[in-house]
Amino acid sequence: MFAATLTVATAVGTAIVSPASAGSSPTDGAGQEATGGENCVVHLNSNNSMKCFDTFTEAIADATAGRITNAPRDARSAMADSGLDRRLNGLGTSGPGIVLAIEYADGNYAGRHNIYTGSAGCDNDDDVEWSVEALGSFNDTITSFRNYAECQANHYEHNDFEGASTGWLNDTPNIGEAMNDQTSSIQWR
Repeated sequence: MFAATLTVATAVGTAIVSPASAGSSPTDGAGQEATGGENCVVHLNSNNSMKCFDTFTEAIADATAGRITNAPRDARSAMADSGLDRRLNGLGTSGPGIVLAIEYADGNYAGRHNIYTGSAGCDNDDDVEWSVEALGSFNDTITSFRNYAECQANHYEHNDFEGASTGWLNDTPNIGEAMNDQTSSIQWR
């Protein structure tokens, strides 16, 4: 299994673990970008560490803390597998390896992607549970996304949740012309 690991707090952003910690300061990270495959996992609850893998199977195993080890080999096949969606949502909303979202560079859940994880899902209120203030190498890349663990996402045009935004969405196979390849920061609630 190939995995490149590094801390990317500067490039990826700061996770807001809960509304109570919203005032916490950003993690000081290396600002490096992960190298390796197109299947990257960003652990928001672990100093925003990022690992990239050669297969989607390996990435999901890492993202779910080993609770799902038999996902399809590639992301396009995985997104066509409704059973995988059920299994990802079936992980619950707390514990190790909670997948919050998968963000894709291309429409219809295809292309290079980042899988965002946390220690808890979302709770369907208006408070932001998780966020990424800057996307690093994934800046201005997102065209489609799918959320899990009861999360909705709001994609912003600029870093630090500034500029135009999509509004709160569950998922979309195409983010729309106005925001296609324009996302620089994301919040989940």
